[in-house]
Amino acid sequence: MVPSAERIVYCVSDHTGLTAEAMAQSLISRFDGVGVTYSTRPFVDDLAKVEHLVQEINAASTVGPKPIVFSTITDPEFGRILRQADALVLGLFDTFMDSLASELCVEPTESVGRYHGFFNTASYQNRFDAVDYVLNTDDGLGTSLYEDADVIIIGVSRVGKTPTCLYLGMQYGIRAANFPLTPDWLDSLRIPSVLDAHLDRLFGLTIDPVRLYQIRQKRRPDSPYASLEQCGIEVSAAERIYQDSRIPLLDTTTRSIEEITAALIEAVGLERRRT
Repeated sequence: MVPSAERIVYCVSDHTGLTAEAMAQSLISRFDGVGVTYSTRPFVDDLAKVEHLVQEINAASTVGPKPIVFSTITDPEFGRILRQADALVLGLFDTFMDSLASELCVEPTESVGRYHGFFNTASYQNRFDAVDYVLNTDDGLGTSLYEDADVIIIGVSRVGKTPTCLYLGMQYGIRAANFPLTPDWLDSLRIPSVLDAHLDRLFGLTIDPVRLYQIRQKRRPDSPYASLEQCGIEVSAAERIYQDSRIPLLDTTTRSIEEITAALIEAVGLERRRT
């Protein structure tokens, strides 16, 4: 079967749209060769918005392949109207709600955005505090706060330390600090002295030098910092330090931030603290 022309994939929600977007991207990625344009529509929470979206979807279907809609809308009537669109409409919650209600002997609430709400104040505050911690210990700042760290991520510049720490804080309430292995530290081929007391919390990130070269070229084109030779020297020295100090490490070359964080949590045995 030959894949059709590029599809528009709508990720529709009566709240943030993050769940619909994540599920859509996860499922569509399984189909090689399919061209996709994602269009996330959050806060579709009244009749006028739903009807306007149906009109837009119908218009799109007249000029190209039938759109695909991933929906987490909770209102039954809004869901019914959306299913009238000229598209493949997949109600992500519909698939599970009846079975769960039967098993739990409880009818599901139709309240919008319960997952992301403040009904669990302690968990929300924990994530808020974790993000604050990440910002205060980013890129070698706040080393006096390392006693409170769940993990301290180390690595060369542009290996993915900061986005990984932010994702750990925002999604899981994990206090993640990060410390850059600069050329001065790398030349010594040993762990920076400020980290000596925290060896049990260190986690190293590494990357293919060619990929690092590509990333750094976008930041500082044709600079010594971005040269392929410099990238190779730094990656090699960092990996030598990880090996000598028995620090667990992860290669970020082909991994997304979500994959990096999931693998790190599993490797270190961190506790997920999310709502």
